[in-house]
Amino acid sequence: MYYELAGIGAECVGEKKAWPYDTQSPEELLALACDMSRFDPRLMDILVGYFSKRWAEVNPAKLREFYGKMQTPQTVAVICEFLLGSAESEELKYFVSYLMAGLKPVAAQFYFRDLYSVGGRLAQRATEEGLFEYKKWGFLACERPFSMGTLDAASRKNILRRLFEKKGEVSLKDYLSAVQFSISRQQALLDIKSSGMAKGTGQGRGAKWKLAA
Repeated sequence: MYYELAGIGAECVGEKKAWPYDTQSPEELLALACDMSRFDPRLMDILVGYFSKRWAEVNPAKLREFYGKMQTPQTVAVICEFLLGSAESEELKYFVSYLMAGLKPVAAQFYFRDLYSVGGRLAQRATEEGLFEYKKWGFLACERPFSMGTLDAASRKNILRRLFEKKGEVSLKDYLSAVQFSISRQQALLDIKSSGMAKGTGQGRGAKWKLAA
C-alpha cells in the first residue's frame, strides 16, 4: 500500500510486491487505503498528509462511489475531521463536507484493529482520552496524526486525573505537556481549577496543584 500511495504522490516509501487488489483510479486506491488505515496508525498519518496537501487532485464524487464497497467508509469522515481542524480554505471545507455527507457514526468501537490488548494501557487511553475526531464517528482512539486532533473536556479531565494519580503534584506546564500543548494556558488553568480534583499552592508561573483529599 505504501508503494501504491507513493505512486499518486503520497509522502511515503514502499516496496513493490504482489497483492490481490486491482485499483483502477486514485480514488479507488484511497478508499482501500482508508479501510486499511484501521490496521496501521502510520497509514493514517500518510492519508491525512496526502489529503491535506493534494485534496484538490481528488474527485470527491468518484471517491464516494466506493463507499458501498468499503468496510467502514466512516474512516474517510475521520480523516476529514482532522482536515477541518486546520482548514484555511473554504473550498477544502466544502470538499470534506461533501465527503462526510450522509455518513452515520458506527457503533462504539476502537478505530485501530489488533492494536489494543484487552484491558491494556493503550485500550484504556483510547477509551478515556480519545480524540474528538474519532469520537464523533463512533470510534475510540487517541493517536494524533501530525499532532492534529482535539481533546474534548471529558478526555482532558481524564488526562488530568491520570497526571495527578501519577505525580501527586502538577504544574501548569505538566498539564500542557500531557495534552501536547493543544490548548491555551488559560484553558489549561480553567481545566485544573474546575476539575474539583486540585488544591492550589503558590502563585504565578510557579503555582502547583495537589490532589485534593
